[in-house]
Amino acid sequence: MSTVLNDARPLTPRTGAQREARFFLIMALVSVGVLFAGFAPSFYLKSLIHAPPPLSLLTVMHGLVFTVWMALFVTQAALIATERRAWHRQLGMMGALLFGAMMTLGYWTAITAGKLGHAPPGAPAPLAFMALPLIAITGTLVLVGMALWNRRTSDWHMRLMLAAMFSLTSPGTGRIVIPMGLADYGTWIALGVAELLLAVAMAYDQLTAKRIHPAYWYAVAVFAIVHVAVAWAFGS
Repeated sequence: MSTVLNDARPLTPRTGAQREARFFLIMALVSVGVLFAGFAPSFYLKSLIHAPPPLSLLTVMHGLVFTVWMALFVTQAALIATERRAWHRQLGMMGALLFGAMMTLGYWTAITAGKLGHAPPGAPAPLAFMALPLIAITGTLVLVGMALWNRRTSDWHMRLMLAAMFSLTSPGTGRIVIPMGLADYGTWIALGVAELLLAVAMAYDQLTAKRIHPAYWYAVAVFAIVHVAVAWAFGS
């Protein structure tokens, strides 16, 4: 009987926050999993399967900084899930600096690929395709900027950072669908998967809090602008 009563107790704010933090950690791990799966052949497992082409120093630097930032992102989510908020705050500045380096290398890598005429199978011409990473990186930058602006308001900060991580999954998804024979639709599938992850997070809010947090609606606006801008750039 006591077990039944314990299970029937309503959630306290503390319990609700713990479950929410665990959900954010799971979604962060899913996002990192997508990125690892997408970049495994061309970066993480490249030395084992010897996939062409060879990596440039710029690509290696970008990949390493991106990997460290992803690891830090998951660590930050885990610290919140385990209620180590002080450590989370102490690592925050490092994360912001690392993110700045990652964005700089991302822009540099995208522009260099455009100059060299690199584009994945099924993509538009290289200079047109270059619009995708440039626009997508800018969208992520906006989301992280809003998250840092709201860093003292944890409910806004966490959701905006999670949305930013979703937006970063697109390159990984795009690489996953190429060997599946869906290269012609890779860009739209990649954007769609990021949007689906955001929809799952919004649905969790609706199920647990009976409302969708306003931070997610700002993320929806950024995702929509990125999607429309990429479509315009590809057709221009």
